[in-house]
Amino acid sequence: MLTTDIIPVADARAVFAEVRSDALARAGVALLLLAGLRPGEVEALRVKDYVHGEDGRRLRVGAERMPRTIRLAPSAAAALDAYLEGQDTDPEDFLLPELRIPRLVQLVRAAAETAGVQAGVHDLRRAAVAAVVGDGAPVRHVEAYFGMSKVPGRKDLVPVRAGYDAGIIDVLERAFA
Repeated sequence: MLTTDIIPVADARAVFAEVRSDALARAGVALLLLAGLRPGEVEALRVKDYVHGEDGRRLRVGAERMPRTIRLAPSAAAALDAYLEGQDTDPEDFLLPELRIPRLVQLVRAAAETAGVQAGVHDLRRAAVAAVVGDGAPVRHVEAYFGMSKVPGRKDLVPVRAGYDAGIIDVLERAFA
């Protein structure tokens, strides 16, 4: 049975290690764990949302809910690149077309079970958030990166400066890759 507790970093790493030989599963788990995406955000990504920039790879996420552009941890970008390497894609195509939410849930549960841990898709996102919070990232940065702020009012009073996410991806990479 899955819980709402934060899974240990070692368990999250074990799930990520378990999918190393399956490019699709690795890309999906990487987006949950190393980018902290929600399952619906993973499912909704389009090829055009994966941007290659001079300072690394970025994702445009949550177009309808909490739109944001985030920098990707190198291991997450490598997992996406490995999956996309053999794919014939159009910018409007889904980034991971075979990875609808039910399939993503199945892959994560199977990988966790094989690794001997209990974890689901939401556990991986919670582990990512916990790692960043535990490292002392400012709350506003955590909210911006993970698309979490539900506080009404003016967001411009506490701006998030460009590049804030560099520290976050460093933490995620160190913790889970």
